Amino acid sequence: MSGEQSLGSKAPDNLSNNSNTNNSQSQETLQLPQPTRKSSAVLLTRKLIGNLNAKVNVTNGLVSDATTAVNLENIGNANIVSPVDETDSDNDNHLRSVRLNKYSPSEHSLFPSGYNTDEENIINDNDEEELQEILHLLVRQDDGLAGSRTDSKDHLTSMDLSTLTNDNYKMESQSEFIERYISISKASDSNSFHNKFKQFFILSTAGKPIYSMNGSDDVIMGYMGFITTIVSTFQENMKEEIKSVNYGDDLKLVIMNKDPLIFVAMTKLKHETMINNARNEDDSILIGQLNTLYNYLLAVLSKSTILKNFQNRMNYDLRKILTPLDFHNLDSLCMKLTYGFSTSELPTPYNIPGLDFFLSQLLDSSLQSAKITNTTRSKLNSILLSCKKLKIKENKPQVSSRLFDITDSGDKETFLGDDLLFSLLTTSPGKILSMMKPKNHTLSKEDLKVLFTMISSISTRSDDSQSTEDLWIPLCMPDFNPNGFLYVFVKKIDLSGYVIVDGKHVPPQPIIITLISGNKNSFFQQQELSKHIINSITSSESFRNALSSELLTFNNLSILNDIKVPLIKHFIYRLKRYNQCFMSDARHFNNEKASTSFVTTLELVYFYSTLHNNKATGFSTDPATKKHNKKLTYSKWKISGNTVVGFMLSDSTSEFYCLCRGEIASQELIKHSLKIIKWCEKYHRRIFVGDGIVF
Repeated sequence: MSGEQSLGSKAPDNLSNNSNTNNSQSQETLQLPQPTRKSSAVLLTRKLIGNLNAKVNVTNGLVSDATTAVNLENIGNANIVSPVDETDSDNDNHLRSVRLNKYSPSEHSLFPSGYNTDEENIINDNDEEELQEILHLLVRQDDGLAGSRTDSKDHLTSMDLSTLTNDNYKMESQSEFIERYISISKASDSNSFHNKFKQFFILSTAGKPIYSMNGSDDVIMGYMGFITTIVSTFQENMKEEIKSVNYGDDLKLVIMNKDPLIFVAMTKLKHETMINNARNEDDSILIGQLNTLYNYLLAVLSKSTILKNFQNRMNYDLRKILTPLDFHNLDSLCMKLTYGFSTSELPTPYNIPGLDFFLSQLLDSSLQSAKITNTTRSKLNSILLSCKKLKIKENKPQVSSRLFDITDSGDKETFLGDDLLFSLLTTSPGKILSMMKPKNHTLSKEDLKVLFTMISSISTRSDDSQSTEDLWIPLCMPDFNPNGFLYVFVKKIDLSGYVIVDGKHVPPQPIIITLISGNKNSFFQQQELSKHIINSITSSESFRNALSSELLTFNNLSILNDIKVPLIKHFIYRLKRYNQCFMSDARHFNNEKASTSFVTTLELVYFYSTLHNNKATGFSTDPATKKHNKKLTYSKWKISGNTVVGFMLSDSTSEFYCLCRGEIASQELIKHSLKIIKWCEKYHRRIFVGDGIVF
């Protein structure tokens, strides 16, 4: 039994019959009678809790009705199917099976891998032809599926509300929609609480509330009792941990027990309740979100502190040692993990707050680096490395040896950066310019996520790009050492204050210097190192002007103007070796103004989540092996009369995702996708920071 639960509306007899046909599955289902009204949350009563019955339930396929996702398993057992001539396109019986055996992976890759940019890595024409054949077949199969439909209900610009949930919602304006269904509200209003699409809870195993995304203690207290009852029942009676609860098609509850803490996510969003066919999991998105919240608490408190407080008293109120900044950060994390933006941050045409964070989280918490030239990045790397070579002379009085005729001059050399472990230079959105780490240690993706979250929250609350204050933050890195603290020195400078063009200062260009030490008494040493870094960046006029110019343009990549691809509106390219990704500017997806940025964010969150979870068609170009080392998937959405096409292509080294607006031929989609992939490979040293500098 894996702990997968579903609260359905079917009768017990029907569910019992269903269990006989799925004995090979070890999943559990909890059944609850449906309330008489369309409920947005589980109604908590003693009678309801007492009638929980365990049954087997298996959910197959995607939840999203507005999405068409196809793969070769929809067609049959043939390895690869090639379409016939266009004259036979209306007759599916004229499909023939062929094998991809023209070359081996050692001769050609699906697309260039690694960092080689020689001509031999340019994609072979045969690759493109084979991909076009596969995609063309999927497109033809897609056109025959009944799942693709056009919604014509009330909608928010081009984003239909039925796309997000299984309920039909009405709204008068974008602001009303955001306020009613998305924005965080701590009010003691149960109706407002139940309207929200998403809820997060953190509580103790004793049922003591610690954090709630929405609602006051009066509203959420019933949920605390409900959750602890379910968890304790499974632990005591079934000796297992409950994982999730499905309440019909409208609600999904995912529980993560990290004794003495319990983390809960409750969602009505369709792309979060759908099965992750890529990993054969249906809770991976929500579990990842809960892990992020757990890691944040570990970062600010440490695991040993949490355990110590609850060992002394099981009903301890953890809120006593959390600060208002911590609750603000938890609110911000919940919003960005779910919707890709925080309602406390206003989007602009040049920056949609939180979207990069969401997409990075979706793609295995991958890191993002700023697009700058390799020359500039190498210079920044050398500046960070020089911090480990700075020497300090300590003048001590001369001391003569009593046993030997030797005199110590008293001059002893020490290094200013002896206590420096990690250092990073980042832009304000959290994109890495340069980083340095020791040879035998590293910070995991989860540790860096917590670090950037803390730095971003402090920078946002200060709300002053000119701020020059020095910050000293004790922070526990959960993967590095969950029981101890590292000490983070943060300094923000505005490069625009050092650059003048035509007698005027350029727009603000904040650069954040982050120095991490294991010595809590090394603040002044790290402060001196930051001064050295600032001086090294700004002392050379040519270098600071070059860096300033690149920072002005790095976040404004245009697929149309810079890569010369007119049909693809947004893309993400991820290099698996370093778990780093690069994406185009989101504002070009709709060619929109600032007033509609929220809509674009919701669209991209939904499309990429669905595309990421779709089951991909695996294939190999090596006839000697049966292992599918390359994958492709295709999806089409028809929403409010608008068509959006999603495409994913991956191999063992990298992943590529893209979105197109309107109908597009499979040949054109492959052609333009491969052109972007080759562009990313050509400029890999500009868009990826790699391992950084290692000392």
